[in-house]
Amino acid sequence: MEDQQNTTNRDDASVRYERTKLIISGINIAIYIIVPLVFLVSGGSAWARDAISEWSIDSVVLGAVIYAGIALLAMEVATIPIDYYSGHVLEDKYGLTKRSIQGWFIDWIKSLGVQLVLLLLFVAATYALLSADPDLWWLWASLLFTAVTIFMAALAPVLLFPIFFKFEPLPDGELKDRLLNLSERLGTAVQGAYIWQMGDRTVKANAALAGWGKTRRIIISDTLIEKHSIDEIEVVIAHEMGHHVNADIWRGIAVQTILIFVSLWVVNIVIKSMSDSFGLNGSVDDFANLPLLALVTTAVGVLALPIANTYSRSRETAADDFAIQTTGMRNEFITAMEKLADQNLSNPNPHWIIETALHSHPSISNRVARARRGPD
Repeated sequence: MEDQQNTTNRDDASVRYERTKLIISGINIAIYIIVPLVFLVSGGSAWARDAISEWSIDSVVLGAVIYAGIALLAMEVATIPIDYYSGHVLEDKYGLTKRSIQGWFIDWIKSLGVQLVLLLLFVAATYALLSADPDLWWLWASLLFTAVTIFMAALAPVLLFPIFFKFEPLPDGELKDRLLNLSERLGTAVQGAYIWQMGDRTVKANAALAGWGKTRRIIISDTLIEKHSIDEIEVVIAHEMGHHVNADIWRGIAVQTILIFVSLWVVNIVIKSMSDSFGLNGSVDDFANLPLLALVTTAVGVLALPIANTYSRSRETAADDFAIQTTGMRNEFITAMEKLADQNLSNPNPHWIIETALHSHPSISNRVARARRGPD
């Protein structure tokens, strides 16, 4: 009876946690739509362009980079109370974080730095191409950003992840042997297996087969190792390997590529049709149109999200089936999913609209139900 009550309380907490996260996400999306829109329509963007140009900056690319850098810093500083509540206060309220306020702020600074570097590179490349080829810039930009997406998939575990987390080799023993043997048996060669040090900042758990080629590696959070049996960890990693066997990494990159091309094609149409509105100077490489570019990109992303997530859930389901069929560990898969839901405070039964539109993975209840009955 007590266990049932604890489960009910946990489920209730997961619903409240999810609801709050959704509200915060909605507020953030609204801010990142309303602020650029108001700034553009009010003529503020044209004013900012003129102010930057008065600094004797004749380069479109440099002007766009300065504009984008100031805009990002202003938006991030303005929304820091929301980020703090979402990233620390809320996590602490539900017993999910182990970070101090100082630890949260250090991670926020790191995240801001990464965002700033990536945004400025994106903006510099975009406006260089806009200046060089106003008609086909969107095509060249799409090809460039697709190439960057592919390389980042390889570099993320060795370049980006270590900025935020520490990794150390998984010690010799049964777990390492079983995971490397599984990798060899499935033909998914890995560079090694590593412990993902998350336990000093959160109780949440995660695992992945990250990278591709010579950077591909198994990473398992210490929080997963702490709470799960070796069998449960093996079936979780089998799921991750299923993505590679099923070529889901490349499928995902293909989907991202389509979104990139569609987004930039739409951006091209919009900025050309509005190049002499809102105080813009009539040229497509006028960096005062940056808010317009951001708005169109955001709109395409939001509209495409349910489609992308529906596709993602289908691939996650295929990886679940693969893991169970490969290992034969049906019960272990079920208990692993239930433990992960508990650790991560995932709502096991989200509303179907929420799941369809916003969830990249099937709900835990759906994954467990499918595991129990077998593939359709």
